[in-house]
Amino acid sequence: RIARDLYLRTIGVIRSAEQSGRLGAALTNLAHSMTLNAATRRQLVTALTYTAAVLAATFLALVLVLTLVVPQFEPIFAGQEDRLPNLTRGVLALSQAVTSNGLAILGGLLGLPILVIALFRSRMGAEFVQRYRHRVPGLGLRDQYLAAQFTGIFGTLIANGVTAIRALPLAREALSSPRWKRHITDVEQQLREGRMLSASLGSSDLVPMTAVRLIEVGERSSKLAETCLHASQIMGEAARARIDRIVSLANPIAIVVLGGVVAMLVAGVMLGIFALGDFAG
Repeated sequence: RIARDLYLRTIGVIRSAEQSGRLGAALTNLAHSMTLNAATRRQLVTALTYTAAVLAATFLALVLVLTLVVPQFEPIFAGQEDRLPNLTRGVLALSQAVTSNGLAILGGLLGLPILVIALFRSRMGAEFVQRYRHRVPGLGLRDQYLAAQFTGIFGTLIANGVTAIRALPLAREALSSPRWKRHITDVEQQLREGRMLSASLGSSDLVPMTAVRLIEVGERSSKLAETCLHASQIMGEAARARIDRIVSLANPIAIVVLGGVVAMLVAGVMLGIFALGDFAG
């Protein structure tokens, strides 16, 4: 996918730059834009990789405790279930469920992300995302990143002599989101009907209003390329700042979650032992 995006952007810019005689400047702008996009992508991958690693570690610790540690205490609690604390009974029930149906639970956990992705890619999922996009965690950040990517590619193409009508399809094909592709297609149609680019982009809330206003200023001042690149820089920096905050909070949150899960399981076992000791006394 990355190689395809690189090909589309490079071919579009080089063709237009050759016609305008500004190949050197075009390649410089393209390299700068691609460097910023690559940096943002690396930050996203780092944040997602760390989150996935924490989830995997938490899941592994949970499975080990439930399948190896808790079953060792089940004979001690046999026949005394009614007297045990609720937390202990919950831990025992969870241990039995994991031990008896571990493969089914693992299959369900592995299949859940696939099901969610398929649902979001369906028409019903697309409508849901469009309606509740502000409430879906992480979607706003992804849209901000895609907005920076689109305006950067579009501005680079415009700066090298490509018309807006020709630049929109090239920028659209470099995006991975079906929602964004549909929106850019609508923008292209509205532009052919004589509507201003800024008004067409603002017809959906995918593009931040700040970027729409900057593009409107660029249209009216005949500096569309400069304002698009400036908007891309602003949104890219904002996206990277949000990613930095997420990464900085990931460490303490991961430690708290992992420690809390293991502590809950251990506390359930220990409370059961203390309760049996009280009953015996």
